Amino acid sequence: MPDRTVLGAVLAAIVIFFDDPADLFAAQPRRTSGARMPYLVAAVIVLGLLCLVNLVLTLAVIRRLRVHTLRLAELGPATRAPLVQPGTRLGDFSATAVEGETVSRAFFSGPSVVAVFSTECASCHERLPEFTSYLAETRPERVLAVVTGDPGEAGRFTRELTAATVVLEPMGGPVSRALQVSQFPSFYLVDGDGVVVAADTAPGRLPAPTRG
Repeated sequence: MPDRTVLGAVLAAIVIFFDDPADLFAAQPRRTSGARMPYLVAAVIVLGLLCLVNLVLTLAVIRRLRVHTLRLAELGPATRAPLVQPGTRLGDFSATAVEGETVSRAFFSGPSVVAVFSTECASCHERLPEFTSYLAETRPERVLAVVTGDPGEAGRFTRELTAATVVLEPMGGPVSRALQVSQFPSFYLVDGDGVVVAADTAPGRLPAPTRG
């Protein structure tokens, strides 16, 4: 029920109860005659009913939104664009790492781990500690981390990804295009020929890279 309806009912009750609405602010307001009392009672009852209906409808809308939110959360992973399929050969690209070195497809001269984060992605920040733990456990020889978004907000990623070659690029940058990034975060295991061996949204589900 629109709030304007409730407000209108309140104003109507004031008009009915007082001969002059200005008496509402008077020290000793002149009340209406007893003949108008039934109208006042009726107005109060209607106002109470309107408020009750308004409350019930508001709670119903909140409940419906909560149900839809839960359903979207359940369906979300299934409806997202799939990650690049294993066996896909990565395209050529060229980018400059934070340390100044040029990074290209030649980076994948052996088994490599690649991670793609976004500064605007909450789950990227949540997955970062898991990724650093994965690196500490598997100790890959080559690690490439791509951080997209606002460079001014990438400080946490650059500080914690000390074991990786870090590239900062805008959304849809050259490395992201080569990796065919469709979700954030995303993690890849790439062989020495630049072919994707595995891809996932959780680093813990990637196999350990072989050394060599």
